[in-house]
Amino acid sequence: MRWVTYLSPSGGGARAGALDDGDVMGSPGSQGLGELLEGGAQALASAHARAVDGAIEIIVEPEARMCAPVTPAEPVPVLAGDHETLVAPELVRGADDAVTARARSARVGVAALSGGSGTASAYTPACLWLDAEGVPVQLVLGPVLTTADELSGAAVELSTSVDDRENGRGRVDPGHAWLASGPGRVRALLPVATPDLAANDELFVDAGELGTYEVRVGSQV
Repeated sequence: MRWVTYLSPSGGGARAGALDDGDVMGSPGSQGLGELLEGGAQALASAHARAVDGAIEIIVEPEARMCAPVTPAEPVPVLAGDHETLVAPELVRGADDAVTARARSARVGVAALSGGSGTASAYTPACLWLDAEGVPVQLVLGPVLTTADELSGAAVELSTSVDDRENGRGRVDPGHAWLASGPGRVRALLPVATPDLAANDELFVDAGELGTYEVRVGSQV
């Protein structure tokens, strides 16, 4: 299953949506993806079927404004190379949110999300933005949340580029101990480090099976 959290054009609030054949199918329930994940695989599958069969609204995926798939209540553990850090939950953003002008470089990889069992049940792209001193200023999750059963089992191939020029490459094994059963309900493994970026650079993130997106550094829209 593939899910997103998007801003409803009819109500303006964040809503879970199931992806189906290029469309976002607005979930008729009030539960967010975090709550659905806590309910386990069966509850998530049932909610997906309800969304596809009885969507309260249907939006073509490129036209939907994406939020972070989940809103963490606790700091997010992040492992970038040999460096482990905790990112404050208030720094978590979605792929369509503005990237602060203080951002100077990024660490890109995969975030795992756990349900009630504590083991990884879904994955999404993750991009940690750092300022000139290397301090985290933003953690972008999403846009798409992909359940573990949807992945091929192979390593997720990652790359970043600006103006079609690749500036970072790496891979993440979804079975890596940090992701599979590491700390926290949301945790990220970030092997790709970009060089310094300038304001208005458009960073393209390719996370293979987990999807792609592009974001402008310092964008205010």
